[in-house]
Amino acid sequence: MDSTAISDQIDRILRSQSFASKSQLRKLLEVLFQNMDSETALKPDRVIKELWPQETRTKGSADVATEMNRLRHALESYYSGEGKTDPIVIFLPNRSLPGPDGMPEKRWIAAEPREGETAGSRRASGNQWPIPQVSARGGLALAATVAAIGIAGYISFRMLMADDRPQSGRLDASTLTIMNAEGKELWRKVFPEGFHDWYYARGLADRIWFRDLEGKGHTSVLLAYSPAGPLSRSTTLICYSDRGKEKWRWTPGRDLPEMAGSPETYIIHTLGILKATEKRPPRIVVLSQHSPWWPSQVALLDPHGKTISEYWHSGGLGSMVLADLDGDGREEIIATGVSEYDHQATLVVLDPDRVFGASTEVRPGFQIHGMGAAQERLRLLFPRSDLNRALFQFNAATEPAFEHGSLRLSVLECITPYPGGCRIYYEIDRDFRLIAAYAGSDEFRSAHERFYQTGKDAHPLSEAEQAAFQKVRCLVGCKSEFVPVGKLVP
Repeated sequence: MDSTAISDQIDRILRSQSFASKSQLRKLLEVLFQNMDSETALKPDRVIKELWPQETRTKGSADVATEMNRLRHALESYYSGEGKTDPIVIFLPNRSLPGPDGMPEKRWIAAEPREGETAGSRRASGNQWPIPQVSARGGLALAATVAAIGIAGYISFRMLMADDRPQSGRLDASTLTIMNAEGKELWRKVFPEGFHDWYYARGLADRIWFRDLEGKGHTSVLLAYSPAGPLSRSTTLICYSDRGKEKWRWTPGRDLPEMAGSPETYIIHTLGILKATEKRPPRIVVLSQHSPWWPSQVALLDPHGKTISEYWHSGGLGSMVLADLDGDGREEIIATGVSEYDHQATLVVLDPDRVFGASTEVRPGFQIHGMGAAQERLRLLFPRSDLNRALFQFNAATEPAFEHGSLRLSVLECITPYPGGCRIYYEIDRDFRLIAAYAGSDEFRSAHERFYQTGKDAHPLSEAEQAAFQKVRCLVGCKSEFVPVGKLVP
């Protein structure tokens, strides 16, 4: 039988409506087709690695057998419907029955022209599909041909699948367009209410995310949507399938008595995806803040948009990163912003399995009640410079990053109109010891010099003031009031 026709038939099945929503079975069929010329070398371990790359320790031959049975039924369903006139039947032989040579059948997948008995009748009777007999030399030639066709078909299919994966998006007036890696349009959505100018001022870069949430090879699109007009409604998190079908919506926040009737309007700042583990699927972490006031919410969602748990912070948390701080293979949630504790820049580290409760505050008017006490792993307050206290209501921590075993962030001592923010940079090691605290440029020094060049408070930036940046207060997670100072980076 013509091996090119077999390749075309496999491609026809993979692109059919019957298999459109069966990503795992498509992947399995793809693996079997790739190894069609050498099925005896295809072991269950290889299939497990292809189907469940993150779960190789928990999957076994029984799981492979279950997927093979599912694929067998899916093929039968396909051929009884949209594939009933296809010229070639692809099927999975019953490997428990003897093959033409009297030995147990070792082939995982086979093909046969549609003629004579149907695949269903032969399988029901227990008969195996005949395997053509060829000479040794002819067998080698046929194997080489099938291998070449199989590899070409596999590469073509992988390229086709890559084209179907959402990779980027753009906004055109009231239309969201999703594209693949090559910039080819995959699908689009029209939003009659348009998009909020301020919220999307920097484009979609930090308002849209592309992730495989279910571990099935399909990329979901997560969009933080804010309609045009005043910020009178909460941002909505919308999840689309890779084909543009809306899967679910989620809205942050809740009505808090402490807000004294202020509308429950919450703005999503950012989100992250916690990696899947042997015991847990991927989890979505969403960071939101009340508009225009103070509390922030860190919510944990499952892949279907259901809230698992939430942490509340009395202050504006605006930046977040997920990182394995202690090297135990589990990511922590690291958020930065402003605390209402003393209007100071703050950093909060949460264990993703202990995301609950509300931060403890010393100012009664900012304590959130009825949620229990939070159990932050680390909660820091960064000192305010005299310049910041003289000109602004608070300083703010931003841009957290974990690199080369240390946690880095910057604190804005100037809010406006200084474009650089008069940043002070901090670095903390894995053991939560301070190893760097310094002005990263001349912006802070210049702003300080301009403000204090005249008047009764005129003074240059002193060594004592610079040393004060090392006084990072630790509310939770340290054995002392301040973060211990390690070997400072010069």
